[in-house]
Amino acid sequence: MSRLLSTFTTFAVGSLLAATGAFAQPAATDASASTARARSAPVFTMYFENDTFTGTDQHYSNGLKFSWLSADLTDWGQSGWRKNLVESLPFVNRPGGQKNLGFAFGQNIYTPTNSEVANPDPNDRPYAGWSYVELAFVSKTPDISDTLALQVGIVGPHSLAEDSQRIVHRWTDSARPRGWDYQLRDEVGVNVVYERRWRLYGRALYNTLGIDLVPHAGVSLGNVQTYANGGGTLRLGLNLPSDFGVQLARPGAIGGSPTDDLDPRVALNRNFSLFVFGAADGRAIARDIFLDGNTFRDSRSVDRENFVADLSAGVGLIAGRWQLTYTQVWRTKEFKTQRGDYNNFGSVTLSRAF
Repeated sequence: MSRLLSTFTTFAVGSLLAATGAFAQPAATDASASTARARSAPVFTMYFENDTFTGTDQHYSNGLKFSWLSADLTDWGQSGWRKNLVESLPFVNRPGGQKNLGFAFGQNIYTPTNSEVANPDPNDRPYAGWSYVELAFVSKTPDISDTLALQVGIVGPHSLAEDSQRIVHRWTDSARPRGWDYQLRDEVGVNVVYERRWRLYGRALYNTLGIDLVPHAGVSLGNVQTYANGGGTLRLGLNLPSDFGVQLARPGAIGGSPTDDLDPRVALNRNFSLFVFGAADGRAIARDIFLDGNTFRDSRSVDRENFVADLSAGVGLIAGRWQLTYTQVWRTKEFKTQRGDYNNFGSVTLSRAF
């Protein structure tokens, strides 16, 4: 575990130093690259995350998210008071950049280690579900992307997480989860999320083989999750897409659209990409309802860790306008009484540029 944390620390600190310009230069981009097709390409993305990929069924048990990111809306597609309201938002109104609106909805499911007992261990992670909708505003250039997102949803029985898990377990002939009577109570949840991503170190060999580094830093504020995070993604492959890397189905993840017409999803002379990537993300956490319990009502809870890190590795494939990625994630200990030093799960994203 110490090696895992050491690797994360080295990668994350290096990425953030690069992002602040301590020893980095902007990505090598083709200044003459057109953006006409990239600006007119909305992207639909499906995220599916589950610990079944790693042979377990515990803690972060399942995540499902569907997102739509619009084509470029330089004037935000509005007029009057609505345009004035959107243009007053911080961070996402950089002149000259592409501007996109995103919409998503999803559901996360959290369970203890043993889901077959009717009264779960009170020292284990509580049962919890989170169903939400998300509205995002994105402003990006080839080198920098800013995302400001609002999540609104419900934690508790009306998230329908219990029903979802039982249906899937019935379909897969898995053991019936029996402890949902002890899940968190109903609570309306709100998160406001901001994240900046940089694209650095872009290099190409004969405009084919490329490598880039995509550091990120952000913050989430709300009664569901309050944290500050930072990290980065390193990609290597053929015909790298001109976006800001693969994301997990977390707050602010709204899919990635091309920033220029060299992206193989919209390029005229290339429609294929194969790449591998490694990523790290660390969060300093002040609030996590899924561990801390309900805000205003008594519920099950555990003592959370204040710092949690993810290390991940994966592979991506682009064929035509479709992109498919698989990510393997290792997450450090999330609460004091957790058994073992880390959890792992798999994440699949499937997206299409239109």
